Amino acid sequence: MVNNIKAYSDLFRVENSLTGLIGVVIGAVVVNGIDFTLGDAMIVSFFGLSVMFFMFSWNAYNDITDIETDRVNRPDRPLPSGKISSGSAMIGLIIAMVLSIIFLLAGFWRLGSEGESDSILSSGIIWAAAILLLILYEGVSGMKGLKHSGLIGNFCIAVAIGMDVLFGASGLGSPADHRVLALAGMAVSFSLAREVIKDIEDIHGDFDRVTFPKKVGIENARSVAWVLTLLALVLLFTPFLVGIFPLHHILFVAPGGFLLMLVKSKLFLEEDRAAQYLIKRALQISMVGVIVSACLVG
Repeated sequence: MVNNIKAYSDLFRVENSLTGLIGVVIGAVVVNGIDFTLGDAMIVSFFGLSVMFFMFSWNAYNDITDIETDRVNRPDRPLPSGKISSGSAMIGLIIAMVLSIIFLLAGFWRLGSEGESDSILSSGIIWAAAILLLILYEGVSGMKGLKHSGLIGNFCIAVAIGMDVLFGASGLGSPADHRVLALAGMAVSFSLAREVIKDIEDIHGDFDRVTFPKKVGIENARSVAWVLTLLALVLLFTPFLVGIFPLHHILFVAPGGFLLMLVKSKLFLEEDRAAQYLIKRALQISMVGVIVSACLVG
């Protein structure tokens, strides 16, 4: 029983998916502080759960479609290891997608009951745009997706991740708030650096994809990943330095910045898994720091 739960947790990438839910919450907290009405809390909760379950389904879909490459890159993952069958993974995918749509519609219903038709429109556009990006990345009807096109595919995934923050803010009617846009840019830069490093890590197993490291070489890709990490560091601190967030609150995201600085040594030592793990942890810690800042500002 415990092993089965662990296998589905790995299939759905529960930790990464929870980061999507947190991104929605951050988008809402940044524009609204902690002064939530019951209706606001319901909308943010519905939207956050919708994103989380969508990510569950998308991660399961990726494992189903990438099972052959995972036999080389990730033989311990649930499908290539035989812990979960492809049929069971597909059932899990469908259930997660249905739940995602139900929570999305619940959020729209709540917005409609409050007469927030503009928020329904903006949220719907952001949701549709994120799904379109993921479809373009994966490809449909036998057509190769952008994941076969190197860096543009990495950027596509990074932008889709950054849209979680916009989605959360859109539920409260403020997707274009300058604080939200700053955070979305930060999330995109973190995610892009991590996606490039993940492709370096998987270069030998990605026999059916021409990834960025394959195009430019592993060392050049590591150099680009470090430049992108530095960009993430700049975008992490800039909102505090230019007054978008209180300057003294920069202390709350400083631990995330410290982790980013450690990435260079990991790349130099060719410890790519450790490097992308540091970026993931840095993003999560920075998100927490921004939530604390937003709550204190009110």
